[in-house]
Amino acid sequence: ELISRVKVLRTFLGNMAAPQTGWLLMRSLETLKLRMEQQAINAQKVAQYLNDHDKVEKVYYLGLIKENTEAHAIYKRQYDSPGAMLSFDIKGGEKEAFKFIDSSKLIKLAVSLGGTESLVEHPATMTHAGVDPKHREELSITEKLVRISVGVENSQDIIWDIQQALDNVEL
Repeated sequence: ELISRVKVLRTFLGNMAAPQTGWLLMRSLETLKLRMEQQAINAQKVAQYLNDHDKVEKVYYLGLIKENTEAHAIYKRQYDSPGAMLSFDIKGGEKEAFKFIDSSKLIKLAVSLGGTESLVEHPATMTHAGVDPKHREELSITEKLVRISVGVENSQDIIWDIQQALDNVEL
């Protein structure tokens, strides 16, 4: 009975970690709070920059939810921080989204988000490519949506990269 439970967990979690992996995890946990706090501070600055940019249609970020709204009350009840993940609709569509992504120099294209470095992806053709297009549309996962996992780099460097990438987008 116990082995059956272990096999099920192994299926979901993968094989057991090597000792070196365990040591690296233990070491990185020491700075996790500091890293997450810095990433959230950076993300707030990035979200505000994107929110004010004329080539951005809409920014999806918890830190931009308007105060004194029901959504803000729910956010404050459920979270201590807005986090480091944000998405935005670029004006235009898939062509403009890929031009932005391809023009990024510091922010790297990746499917796996959540590292210490800033990463970008196009959900409609990457993480959510297998989702029914109608359902994606209901979730606002459109061809113009870009997702960024903001890292620990200097926020001015991240914003510089976003600015130069947006400058390359022609509407």
